[in-house]
Amino acid sequence: MVGIHTYSASSGNHGHMAATVSPLRPGYGLSAGSRRQSTAVFDDRIHAGSQLANNLREYVGDPNVVVLSVSRGGAVVGSVVASALGRGVAHLYYVVRPIPFASMPRLSLGSVAGDGSVRIDNVVARSVGVSDGVLLRSIEAVDEELSREQAAFYGAVPTAERLEGRTLVIVDDGMEAGDTMREAVMHLRHCYRASKVVVAVPVCLADLRKQLLRHVDGVVDIVSPVFVGNVARWYALGVTVSAAEQQALDHMFVNGGNSSFDFD
Repeated sequence: MVGIHTYSASSGNHGHMAATVSPLRPGYGLSAGSRRQSTAVFDDRIHAGSQLANNLREYVGDPNVVVLSVSRGGAVVGSVVASALGRGVAHLYYVVRPIPFASMPRLSLGSVAGDGSVRIDNVVARSVGVSDGVLLRSIEAVDEELSREQAAFYGAVPTAERLEGRTLVIVDDGMEAGDTMREAVMHLRHCYRASKVVVAVPVCLADLRKQLLRHVDGVVDIVSPVFVGNVARWYALGVTVSAAEQQALDHMFVNGGNSSFDFD
């Protein structure tokens, strides 16, 4: 088990607001009131990453920027984004999982990240009366799983030195419910003193974007529909991993992963 550094924090909103970036390519930005898209927008996640990088050009060449990918699909997108932003922009794999409460599976007692950091929601933990022993065992179980996943990444390990005071660009390949991204945002906000936190995803539900803007400094996307439905439909191959995507995964991970991607 990796060393766990506990950060206790209650749930709360951070009042950081910023305008979202409009899509650069005509026809790619669907926002509130737009008709539903019936055809794929992106050939694959490499294509999506290159389009997303266009909307992040203000960060080109900025060594203070760190790109954090929160899923394997997001890692493909994030690797393209980091490469496009230029030399000195780090790309890290940053997996975050909720701390479960067995009696209420949908309830999160906080979160654990692949770097061993822990965020405990004291308000929720006290309200359900979870004991310290049960909480610690839950944390250790999640930490063990994340340690394996984090170790599979060939790149640098996230550390406080790499995250404190930086501009963190959190990347995923799309959001349906947005649970993974919300956990990552809350975790990073509570555990580290980043100078700026930006969410960057090719596909982001319009209402979810508004929710995220309560906690981050900006949300950058390409497609922002009123209704996402299945995020896979925005990709030509859906959840299937293309040959180019598999090559990228094999380059980044010891185990390149499954033949399909997951969305949350």
